[in-house]
Amino acid sequence: MPRKNIYFKDKIDREIEDILEIERQKGASNAENNYSSVVNELVRLGLMVYKSKDETNSFDLEGYRRDVIKKVSGSREGVMLLTALITEMYVSMKGPGYSKTVDELLDSHITAITDAEDAAESHHFVMDEN
Repeated sequence: MPRKNIYFKDKIDREIEDILEIERQKGASNAENNYSSVVNELVRLGLMVYKSKDETNSFDLEGYRRDVIKKVSGSREGVMLLTALITEMYVSMKGPGYSKTVDELLDSHITAITDAEDAAESHHFVMDEN
């Protein structure tokens, strides 16, 4: 590791010492928490910020939203398929004397899922009042 002699302003030096003190209070040992390691980490983070300031915003919010919607809708469809399969297995396991049909039971399960989604939506999200 190269050794460099650099000078800090007093204010920066105090802030680095404060960081060291906070880490010591959290239980870090002197071997894992020293002036050199803290300055090295601060310089690394500073270089990341410096390099990223010239780049355009690389986070694609629209793409992220599209991916989330795609994953959520796929998950919901998967839940519906599993519900249908388990309902069919349940009815066939009960045998011919079972009073409900697959369609009746499946309809009640899907209605329960939809009601739970609506309840969660009204509880967790602000609804537009038209």
